Amino acid sequence: MRKLIAVFLILGIASVAYSQRERNYSLFIENVFSQGEVLKTNDFVRGLNQKGIPISDFTASDTRVGWQTQGTKQWHHNLKLPYYGIGFFNSLFSHKEEIGHPTALYFFFGGPFSSKLKSSFDYEFGFGLSSNWKPYDELENPFNLAIGSYMNAFIDLKIGYSWYLGKKFSLNAGVRATHFSNGALRHPNSGINLFSPFIGLRYDFIAREDLINSVPTPEQDAPTEEFYIGIVLGERSVKHTVTRNIKSVSLKSLSLGYLKPGGGVFRYGLGLDVGIDENRWITVKEDSVELAPFKNQLFLGIAPIGQFRVNRLALQAGVGYELLSGGKFVKNQFYQRVGLRYYLSDQLFAGIAIKATNFSRADYIEWSLGFNLKRAKD
Repeated sequence: MRKLIAVFLILGIASVAYSQRERNYSLFIENVFSQGEVLKTNDFVRGLNQKGIPISDFTASDTRVGWQTQGTKQWHHNLKLPYYGIGFFNSLFSHKEEIGHPTALYFFFGGPFSSKLKSSFDYEFGFGLSSNWKPYDELENPFNLAIGSYMNAFIDLKIGYSWYLGKKFSLNAGVRATHFSNGALRHPNSGINLFSPFIGLRYDFIAREDLINSVPTPEQDAPTEEFYIGIVLGERSVKHTVTRNIKSVSLKSLSLGYLKPGGGVFRYGLGLDVGIDENRWITVKEDSVELAPFKNQLFLGIAPIGQFRVNRLALQAGVGYELLSGGKFVKNQFYQRVGLRYYLSDQLFAGIAIKATNFSRADYIEWSLGFNLKRAKD
């Protein structure tokens, strides 16, 4: 989890530094309130807990500081003047004795699907690190099979509508979906999933009318194709040992990919993954773990990729199909990957992603470092 903390601190510091350097960015503050449903995705929240009743509801508040783009870059126009920033999430669950009092520090990015003079229809996604959970403990908290670690990843998606109440105030309302898990770094790891309506009040330090009226029209950039090669590393806890989380295994792979511009900020293409996964065909006896022969750890997969690119930051996802697993050709074996990628320079990038199966079970948190042979322009 120290690696996760470092990544999100770096993202936060980088966003602040970038905004300080770009003086034309407009600062805003916002408070958001949510109250909604805990989705019944595992036995713990369905009612197999200390009280013997479902964990049904939660309340949360977000305090946020952000920056509104002003059209000084081409990607601002491609995304209809998006915004981004840092938020603090604070929640309260109906079973706080078993869940804890989770909080999260996260990076968010959003913008309008469409906009009018006095309103806009918006999207937003956020990634961060949550803490203050009360995780599973064999003696003190034996029912909590959803969360096995004090710190967990925070993933948040919002769709909403904004009404501009004046030159500087706006009211936002919509729905959000939130997911917490640790990517199998520790078990149990069924995760907590939330769905709720939200309402927020935002204050912009620069009047929105002044912002819109001052938008320049920069020169158009022509996106190019992108071909990359990367090294991917991952680590996870071994399940079914007598002592939980006493052993861990790793993933090492080489990733090749091709991305083609799909208009503005979108790119799509194909990726190839080949590597070694120590978690395949292992033998677990009490607290002893025996790895499979090297050839049985080999895997090969191919995946269509979609990328949402904003300047140097990209959200990338793919649904893959394994052609080779355990040294043998396999059928009907799919995997999924979603994560962030940051372009450190014209040719170098670093990334973090969650690799999962069945669209629900996290296999690894993956760390990547790659090189672009041909980088798409911003």
